[in-house]
Amino acid sequence: NPFNIHLSAGGSTGGEAALIAMKGSVLGVGTDIGGSIRGPAAFCGIYGFKPTSNTLPMQGFIASPFPAELNILGSTGPMCRSLRDMDFFMSRVLADKPHLLDPRLVPIPWTGLQTTSTKILKLGIIENDGFVEPQPPVKRAITWARELLTDPRHAGAISIKSFKISGAAEAWRKARRMYWPDGGSGCRDAILSSGEPLHPLSEWIWKDAEPFGMLTAADVSNMRGDRDNYRLAFARAWEEQDIDVLLCPAYVGPACAHDTAFTWTYTSLYNFVDYPAVVIPTPIVTEAGEQYDPSYEPLSETCEQVKQLWEKTDFQGAPVNLQLAARKYHDNELFGALSRLKDILGLN
Repeated sequence: NPFNIHLSAGGSTGGEAALIAMKGSVLGVGTDIGGSIRGPAAFCGIYGFKPTSNTLPMQGFIASPFPAELNILGSTGPMCRSLRDMDFFMSRVLADKPHLLDPRLVPIPWTGLQTTSTKILKLGIIENDGFVEPQPPVKRAITWARELLTDPRHAGAISIKSFKISGAAEAWRKARRMYWPDGGSGCRDAILSSGEPLHPLSEWIWKDAEPFGMLTAADVSNMRGDRDNYRLAFARAWEEQDIDVLLCPAYVGPACAHDTAFTWTYTSLYNFVDYPAVVIPTPIVTEAGEQYDPSYEPLSETCEQVKQLWEKTDFQGAPVNLQLAARKYHDNELFGALSRLKDILGLN
């Protein structure tokens, strides 16, 4: 991590994120099936966009079909240092009409930051997802954003409300199983055949999936049914709580120590429901000596593990990003919201 060598730059596009953060690259392209654009971008304090699946072409990105995409589709998108550059990348790629060569792509014209609306922007904010309480700097960033957005000067343009996520733990559990319908055998065999030493995270991936083994077609079909039922419930909650976009943590902390990136609940959720999401920088930087609130009560065993990682890691200097999400296929509306929030949140 370019801000603290004790921390990871994130994955799986961490090298690109670090390079962009250090101004060694103008723009990069990442892929994201659980947070691999947004996580590294957040860890390194830059911008990253995961579009709705089948928005941008991914033909030839990997050598063979990825079993996870039986259940959760990956996405590709830009990583860079400004809203302008994300918007420029999207507009240029989609202007070439890639859907004419790849029939999987949805031909939605790009309006991006030029997307306008005369309606009040209804913005939901998540303090936590009911499963994992974010670490202290992330909570400070949420408070910072809420205070700016609830300024009375913006009352005629933006309405703010707290948003409640239901079933975040369930979505995380199901997503982890859906990523490895082959029981992790492909990953395991490739790593073991190399003769290289095992990294803890690599072993964790297949050890988590291995007990389920190779799933049958009926197993996969049932999982897809569970996924779709969750998506319907999530869309219903979004409509009932009446929001346009959702502001939330990008990760459980500002970053993570090396080999401890176990908890991607705040990014993988939007892969699971296939909603577009952007991570954006804030001026919040992790300070030495930050502590959890004395009234903290763990929301789950995972939540307590996240706290323990906080207490034994040096996070000083790490930037804090937040995440903004919108409904599926509302990528333009997401960028329209960013355009309206740009000056309030000091985005560039």
